[in-house]
Amino acid sequence: MNSPNPAPETSGARPTWLEAAGRLGADWWSVIVSGAVTVLAVLDLLPKIPW
Repeated sequence: MNSPNPAPETSGARPTWLEAAGRLGADWWSVIVSGAVTVLAVLDLLPKIPW
């Protein structure tokens, strides 16, 4: 009997960073982006907006 889901890979090969990035959900991408903005703000590297 064939199952509808393919068997997981058992080769032990590590996925490329593109494959790993493709598995991240929207929640994790928002955490990564907000973390990068926070680091830039702490390092005072964000552009200044003249008000």
